[in-house]
Amino acid sequence: MKQSSHKLTGTILLAALTMAMAAPLSAQETASSATAGASEQVVSPEAQAVLDRMTAYLKSLQTYSIESNATRDEVVSFGYKLQNNERLDMVVQRPDKLRSDMRGDLKNRTFVYNGNKLAMYSLDHDVYIRTAAPDSLGKLVGGVLDAGVDMPLIDVLYQASTGSLTEGVRGGVLVGDSTVDGVECDHLAFRQATIDWQMWVQKGAQPLPRKIVITTRYEVGDPQYQANLRWNLKPSIDAKTFVFTPPEGATEIPFKDQGAIEAGTP
Repeated sequence: MKQSSHKLTGTILLAALTMAMAAPLSAQETASSATAGASEQVVSPEAQAVLDRMTAYLKSLQTYSIESNATRDEVVSFGYKLQNNERLDMVVQRPDKLRSDMRGDLKNRTFVYNGNKLAMYSLDHDVYIRTAAPDSLGKLVGGVLDAGVDMPLIDVLYQASTGSLTEGVRGGVLVGDSTVDGVECDHLAFRQATIDWQMWVQKGAQPLPRKIVITTRYEVGDPQYQANLRWNLKPSIDAKTFVFTPPEGATEIPFKDQGAIEAGTP
């Protein structure tokens, strides 16, 4: 997964996928059985072939929705580990529309992007911002990440569709066959400097990522993020899908990093 100049902060997903990738391996690190002996980037041909099929297919999708049920570990005092639940509903219409609704134990957020404006609403605080945004999803992702905005899953899907997931990977293999929510998948496993991550990719003509697990090593408790993804390639979209209407009584607040959103980078 790509090491970027973007400041990817705020969630286990963003941090685990992008921030720790360039750090050197510890001299005492013992590689897992899946990636033993990997001192440089070594991804097996079989694993790379699955990723390549997935990348090509994701690039071909113009409209889709995803329902994701995820768990996120939180390490609290004395190393005690709590598991928090969250649900994400996301609708994408390329090249310039996105809606994401997240509800969970830690935070509740809504994001709506319509090609020129981005709105972000926090149900927990009943506040929202609206800001100018670039004219494509690719540029939007760069802008929101530069601004440190937490948009769950959008970064990993963006990297999956651009084929940059394995940048920074020290080892990766095709583990074997598996089943996720009744769907037959190829199970992949990868190791980076401070994280291990796994991905389950649907077999057949629709190689979609169906499950993601990220383990952050060298942190107390080895916290994990896990998300199961359910895809709809023909979602029902109406005129209101990409329109943000503030809830009655919600307060609009200024967005301090509007320039980063407006600038964006492909």
